[in-house]
Amino acid sequence: MTAAEIGEAMEDAGYARQNLTRLKENLTRSPLTAKAKRGAFRIRTNSLQEIEQKFGTYLQVRPLKPSDSVLPRELFDGTRGYLERVVAQINGSYDGGLYDCCAVMCRRLLETLVIELYEHLGRQAELRGSDGNYLMFSALLAILERDKTISPGRNTSKGLRDCKRLGDQSAHNRRFNARKNDIDRVRDGVRLASEELLHLAGMV
Repeated sequence: MTAAEIGEAMEDAGYARQNLTRLKENLTRSPLTAKAKRGAFRIRTNSLQEIEQKFGTYLQVRPLKPSDSVLPRELFDGTRGYLERVVAQINGSYDGGLYDCCAVMCRRLLETLVIELYEHLGRQAELRGSDGNYLMFSALLAILERDKTISPGRNTSKGLRDCKRLGDQSAHNRRFNARKNDIDRVRDGVRLASEELLHLAGMV
């Protein structure tokens, strides 16, 4: 990168306008950088370890702030560790404005809860295809809705369908991007469906 490109990147990150002459002089003198083609600079290969030690901690994954923005964590406490982690990702992606991620993870959560329910009943074989793998979410929902021994509530069925539709759009439609109001529209249905399935699966 040239000094001008580095200065532009720093300004985009929120820093003040850079003195490009001074920046270029510092890059030229630095033992960590070397000149490249067309007036650009590169990091010296033998400097990478030193840079990693000095700045690596700033590049580590930051832990999610606890949140109940989409689903209450309390509802999933003590259920399954993987369910708790999915809920943390759902809430964290919503808080971070990653609404497609949030929609797909909501769909994954409800799909998992349907499977948990049938495993609890010892009837998981009903959800498997001829290859022994679990069926797609649409087939799981069709089985659940036809099951007279379970009879999920109307609001649960609607929540499952609405969430599936949005999750499918976010996962498979390349021209679609979920927005905050898309998640807000299905949030109550996901919450109701989650709680009923948790009860039916004996986890709460």
